[in-house]
Amino acid sequence: MTLKGVLSAIVTPFTADGEQIDEQALRKLVDQNIADGVDGFVPAGGTGEFAVLSHQERQRLIEIVTEQTAGRATVLAHTGATSSREAVVLSKHAERAGATAIMLATPYYEPIGFNEAFAYYAAVAEATSLPICAYNFPPATGLHLDVDFTLRLVREIPQVKYIKDSSANIMQMTTFLCDHRDDIGFLNGEDVLILPALAMKAPGMVMGIANFMAPALARLHKASVEGDDTTVLSVWREILPIIRYVGSRRYNSGVKAACELLGLSVGPVRAPIPQFTTDEIADLKTLLSAIDPALLTGAAR
Repeated sequence: MTLKGVLSAIVTPFTADGEQIDEQALRKLVDQNIADGVDGFVPAGGTGEFAVLSHQERQRLIEIVTEQTAGRATVLAHTGATSSREAVVLSKHAERAGATAIMLATPYYEPIGFNEAFAYYAAVAEATSLPICAYNFPPATGLHLDVDFTLRLVREIPQVKYIKDSSANIMQMTTFLCDHRDDIGFLNGEDVLILPALAMKAPGMVMGIANFMAPALARLHKASVEGDDTTVLSVWREILPIIRYVGSRRYNSGVKAACELLGLSVGPVRAPIPQFTTDEIADLKTLLSAIDPALLTGAAR
């Protein structure tokens, strides 16, 4: 299965105390996201709060999402870790669980360079047969996967088929989509660049806002494919205030707050990530109320 269209960077629902994964809520969210029009999921990613999950919780998330999709959507399991050893273990598990592909953020905290990052991807590729999506998010990892390095990955590690780029570097995105679209599948991971990405016919996007706004994103992607620029612009202008608001604050907290406001039970973010404040929730509610309900999750209708 090819990774394309709208992929939900699915949140991790927790019980009210934040101590346990709420499996029932996660299964309901998967079903609702599919009903809302997503093409795939990215469990245990950044929006899924992977950094505050245990090794076992990350594995369980991938198992639940893969099982619940039951072939109805792709599953791009995030298996990046701070060590090659753990990334290999998580990746092998994702393959056994039935994931479509794996996404690998490079190790963080301990600084590494391109040679170490290459060895990291190579180690995972040797351990699994799944397609690999490189995950470029330099603010979190400290390493920017530039075009030259990414193309080296593609040439020397054939399993590297995609890049999820959350660098917000529009020139890099332009280079990938205009000069190398046949070399690697580009998945836009930056909300504020949805419009230019669609204008350049990006094959897919990975978005946290898809948890509660998948109908809007699905409409955007469909209109882009069909060359309906009028619809693309109209929908984009309507959802942009939400994108700006959530993106200017704690993203995970904002996505979960929006989910809760729209009838999706996902619980709190896990400490030490701060919850949205009462004032922020009120502002978010006002912004959501200004949007055509058809662009928001069906759980709210």
